[in-house]
Amino acid sequence: MTAVAAWALSLAGNAMCQPATVTACAHPAAQPMSWEHQGRMHGVCVEVAQRAFASAGLALQVQAVGPWSRCQALVERGQVDVMVCAFDTPARRAYAQPLEPPLASNESALFVRRDSRVRFESWADLQGLRIGVGHGVSLGTEIDRQLAAYAQVDNALSEELNLRKLLLGRLDAVATAREAGEALLRSIGCDQAVRALPRSLGAAPLHLQVSRHSPALGSLPALRTYLQRAGYAAEVSQLHRQQAELYRRQNPPRGAEPCGR
Repeated sequence: MTAVAAWALSLAGNAMCQPATVTACAHPAAQPMSWEHQGRMHGVCVEVAQRAFASAGLALQVQAVGPWSRCQALVERGQVDVMVCAFDTPARRAYAQPLEPPLASNESALFVRRDSRVRFESWADLQGLRIGVGHGVSLGTEIDRQLAAYAQVDNALSEELNLRKLLLGRLDAVATAREAGEALLRSIGCDQAVRALPRSLGAAPLHLQVSRHSPALGSLPALRTYLQRAGYAAEVSQLHRQQAELYRRQNPPRGAEPCGR
């Protein structure tokens, strides 16, 4: 019996009791799309993914597994079924199937010190600059390619570590999601010391991606139907507002800790 056939039988057997469980992981600091707080995952993509799987008769358990690179490795090995809210890249396609249409999209930007003279009008402006990017993080295939071609990319385990390195003068800029970066700066009390450059690096769609080792691949048609229904855009917009407010409540500015210390 194939894994998919076994999965179908599992669904049938659980139809009269409780839904089968699918495991997932997400980026721990990509607010408001996904973030970890006190061992639990939150975010727009987390909520949408759980609702989508529920519509397919499945319970999605989104686990806090640590760094984003660890989440990807677990999905690649088939130890976790689903990667929530990830850019579609050739490397990820080798081990995970992205769901179309995407769950949402994300705009990336460069963050610099408030007094920095760094500008971004074209990729050539980044020639030779030290740009911090989270370890295992993609900003979209084209942005990744341009950064690798022009800048000296420096990886750290988290966006907060990259911002700390920026404040210490060890980086010229940090590349990350604009909204996530701005929310993090407010929470660590550094929004007056660091600013986002106005010109976007670009925007790319965020996908729910299922491990090619997972029998949950058989649920892709049902998940696709959920994302394509008429009220989906309004649902995401409402969730975005709610989750951004939740992140602010959970992460008030650290007033007792001076920025950069």
